Amino acid sequence: MNRVCLVLFMMIVLAERATANTTTAFASNDPGVRATAMGGAYTGLGGDPGALYWNPATLFFQTHRSIEASYSDLYGLGLAKRTFFTYGNKHVIDEVHYEGDQVVVRQNRTSGMAYALGLESLFLDVDQNGYSELSLGGGMAWGYGDRFAIGLALRGLFASSDIEDVSGTGYNFGLGVAWKASSRDRIGFDVPHLFSRVFWKFDSTERLPIDASLGWSRRMFKNVTLSTDLEVREGSSGLYRAAVGAEWWVFPDRLAVRGGFRHVTGGVEDIDKPTFGAGMRLSRLRFDYAYRFEPDALGDTHRLGLTVDF
Repeated sequence: MNRVCLVLFMMIVLAERATANTTTAFASNDPGVRATAMGGAYTGLGGDPGALYWNPATLFFQTHRSIEASYSDLYGLGLAKRTFFTYGNKHVIDEVHYEGDQVVVRQNRTSGMAYALGLESLFLDVDQNGYSELSLGGGMAWGYGDRFAIGLALRGLFASSDIEDVSGTGYNFGLGVAWKASSRDRIGFDVPHLFSRVFWKFDSTERLPIDASLGWSRRMFKNVTLSTDLEVREGSSGLYRAAVGAEWWVFPDRLAVRGGFRHVTGGVEDIDKPTFGAGMRLSRLRFDYAYRFEPDALGDTHRLGLTVDF
């Protein structure tokens, strides 16, 4: 039954593209395992390479170089597979201080430009009919002081399909801002599809609907973080997406548990379901897992991730 539902889902998506009524190109599908486990409440949190897809401004809050890789079997059917690979870095500024008669050089990790590069893919294969997306992108963030940052993200799309011979290319440009309101609070605003175009093989060109996300995160205690997101989308009446998430490092810097809740209006069907996950850190490695409830007709998604810090 689930297999039949996914076939129908694919046919609907590709048929919509063929008639140029809408598009799911550049569909984020909650990139990043940590973000997935926290319900997608990540616009105001970020601070890692995966922020490229949520709010490029929060790339500024990275403190080192890191690589993230994730894999998910969408809907748990073995037919739809999505992967993400991102690299992020923060340029650290060396500052000279005078301590008595000595000159001391210290690294200032609160300043300096940050950037991230990302590669994402989606492969669907049903009854010898397939659809694939490959997206390459990058983002940069600049800080004004150590509290306010602005970021830009640009991605390119390459899509192909055996069904209806649908294929195309496209680009997507986004803008985000982030403000560290206090030592515990961070606020983010992101417009991921500020400028976009998708050029389909059948001589159709379309623009992605513009949406805007507002996020807030707060470190409640030393090892607990809460976050929330609100999103509105062009063409949708009222709130399109709302999410809340939490992370608790039960054993500091060793083991974290995460949870969230997401509300989405539109897509395959309305979604009001929780998410769960965990993270385990071993030296410079972090292993992450997320479980996301999907629409009942399709099935649930498990996502695995690995982060390496340098």
